[in-house]
Amino acid sequence: MKQKYFNDGIVGNGKVTASFSKTGELLRLFYGCVDYKQFIEQFDVGVKINDSAMIYLHNDINNLYSQKYIKDTNILQTEILNTYFNLQVIQTDFVPMKENILVKNYRFINQSNRDLAIHLLIYSKVLTNINNDTCGFFKNDCLIQYNHDYSLCLFSKEKPMSYQINNVASNIMEGAIGGKDYIGMSPDSAIGYDLQTIHPGEEVNLNLYVCVSDNREKCLLNELDTEINRIRKIDIRTEFENLDDYWKKYVKEYDKLNIEKSEIDERIKKIYKRSILLFSLLTNPETGGISAGMEVDEDKTKCGRYSYCWTRDAVFVTRAMDILGMKEEVEKFYHVFCKMTQSKSGRWQQRFYTDRKTSTLLGLSN
Repeated sequence: MKQKYFNDGIVGNGKVTASFSKTGELLRLFYGCVDYKQFIEQFDVGVKINDSAMIYLHNDINNLYSQKYIKDTNILQTEILNTYFNLQVIQTDFVPMKENILVKNYRFINQSNRDLAIHLLIYSKVLTNINNDTCGFFKNDCLIQYNHDYSLCLFSKEKPMSYQINNVASNIMEGAIGGKDYIGMSPDSAIGYDLQTIHPGEEVNLNLYVCVSDNREKCLLNELDTEINRIRKIDIRTEFENLDDYWKKYVKEYDKLNIEKSEIDERIKKIYKRSILLFSLLTNPETGGISAGMEVDEDKTKCGRYSYCWTRDAVFVTRAMDILGMKEEVEKFYHVFCKMTQSKSGRWQQRFYTDRKTSTLLGLSN
């Protein structure tokens, strides 16, 4: 697996949680709860401009980056400027509260004095192993990567220009992909969109949807089409505005110290409000379990993994939640999570998934 130790930005809604690098690369996508199950091994987005090869949006020597959350929200915005072509890309990532999809909005702005013909390419490699093999196929203008239990769907309202199921890594750097197989026994696939020619000073928008579907709930070959079509009809602008309003009200509700009106340094205010927003992303809304942090080391090359609810550590977090007035979250942690995970002896083991299931047996009682 590609090593990726740091998460610089996190978005989510309690069911879907996604993390990003400081250059906007999608690093991890959890579905089900905040710490399980993770689907993404590698997710690269790039553009072919005029007759160029693939230019990776998140890793190119000519790119300049800046990243921020939209104020008082869990909506992440990454600005990318390719200085060679003078193409500005504004990438906005968010998860609506009532829709279990990651929305990736891209604004491409031509800041040059020449026309730019742009082909957007997305390479997606899903985590797989011999006992849970991932395959892919293309249907309903959607790239679907699936294993026994889940499907990862990648699509837009726009019609794709191209796709490829097998052996994508061998040719995507050329900036061209092409599909032959309807179904491929491969964990890595790609899909591409033609953004046409953008004239100087003009811009083009595209919404990309990343959706995880439980195959036990929706039939992969039939019901999934209906769900994809439903998502395509969603007014994303309205979802964005509702989410922006939701998070701002959320921060205001839990600013029990009234820090916004205080004379405290602005950096402290940002840390305080970001803590409020982060607590929401790391807390399981069903059990009250609190993840210690978004996972950083799946392969255990530097540590024994971290994205669990460590009961002792979570107690310290609930103290901070008490100060913020998060009474419901604190009560759920003690009355639901702690009650479900307590041993008959009255003790708690070292760590659990936030859905209260135990992690690996090794080291549980350390």
